[in-house]
Amino acid sequence: MLRYAFAASLLAFSTMPGQLSAQQNDEAVSKPSPARIAGYHADLRELGARIKAEHPRPFRVITETDFDALIEREVAQLTENSTRADFLWAMSHVIASIGCGHSALPFFNQQNQEISITQRFPAKVRFHAGRLYVTDPMTNSDSLSKGQEIVAINGISVPQLRETIFARITADVHLPTAKDLATNVYATAYLTYALEFPERYAVTLRGQAKPLTLKPLNEFASDPVLSPLDPCQEELCYERDETRNIGIATLNRLDYYGGERADRFVAWWAEVMEDLTTNDRSGLLIDMRGVLGGSGNAGSYILRHLTDQPFKFYSANSDKRGRESLFLTQEPIGQGYNGEVYILIDGMTYSAAPHLFAIAQSNGIATLIGAPAGGGKSTNDGKLRFTSTNEDVEYFVARMIFEVEAPELGIDEGVEPDITLTYSLTDTLDRTDSMRDRAVDLLGIAASRL
Repeated sequence: MLRYAFAASLLAFSTMPGQLSAQQNDEAVSKPSPARIAGYHADLRELGARIKAEHPRPFRVITETDFDALIEREVAQLTENSTRADFLWAMSHVIASIGCGHSALPFFNQQNQEISITQRFPAKVRFHAGRLYVTDPMTNSDSLSKGQEIVAINGISVPQLRETIFARITADVHLPTAKDLATNVYATAYLTYALEFPERYAVTLRGQAKPLTLKPLNEFASDPVLSPLDPCQEELCYERDETRNIGIATLNRLDYYGGERADRFVAWWAEVMEDLTTNDRSGLLIDMRGVLGGSGNAGSYILRHLTDQPFKFYSANSDKRGRESLFLTQEPIGQGYNGEVYILIDGMTYSAAPHLFAIAQSNGIATLIGAPAGGGKSTNDGKLRFTSTNEDVEYFVARMIFEVEAPELGIDEGVEPDITLTYSLTDTLDRTDSMRDRAVDLLGIAASRL
């Protein structure tokens, strides 16, 4: 299944969308006053100034000249007919342009709230390998079927729409793996924005020349972020595969910074290590897909149990305001683990999760299996929450550089798996999980050779 275990609290972001009514947010379409348009302009320029003042490397992927020009283009496009939704779309474009996964508007929640039911794209869809498929036709079951491919909407090709959406999604150095999976969480809302809130939606299907005009929705509820088919519906799970003699540890979160939550994490990991040792397990799969980040200490804690060799965590390029203990040599805990370790990764992994992957790979602690991660060894965090002066739009700006010691990996590269697996189209449509099944099979084969 496409797990997408968004851990909202670990990034201090808002909650995910829920049920919406047909009457919600009617004020979103009202015509703004000249004073409000001036406020849009001022807030956009304020955002640019804030990024320049606070961010440690705002021009890592865009020049300052191009950044300033982008802001002024967005300002010029906000005219007397522009709405708050247009303003939020412009804000998203500006903050995403710097290629920082920790500088963003909170998910897509504020933008999503501006869409009424009748404005929303009227079918549930998901992107797969750059193509767009229907997953639930909803009110259009008489003309659409699950699994049909949409090649254009209102005459605009899907690749062009995808490019427009990607430009508004934050990701470290614009890694497409991160943007690809994130798009599907808000696909119906992203399409509404990318198509500029059209009065109607006409889709062109693969193999059909004549577009179909869709009926609007009368109700909408988002699918659960974590697939209901996922065997792990909790923060932390551990399964025992007796046939293959391997353990399967699933982390849906990594934000364990101390207190009772950290105690639960330590107790859970003790259970994992106890089972591996007592039952002489020949393999361990750590499923970390969908982990958006969290505590570097928690990541190091796992790795220190799996190796018998010391390793470095943060590099000298990291901000020294980070956790002091992670600048010290990380010493093994116990005797290490002699079995085969696979870590299952995908594009919905940011921040501290790819840090763990990079260190595990660089030090030979584990084999990475799955799809390319959504981040690399060098990211930004230490973010602060800001609110724009006129429109009260919340956004975050990172203030520190965090980089781990993985010399083989460039600072602008995402972490690549040692063994590449991909989600199938069936996984995308039905939220099944052939990737996990394949990873378990390959680990079982490798472990049996020990």
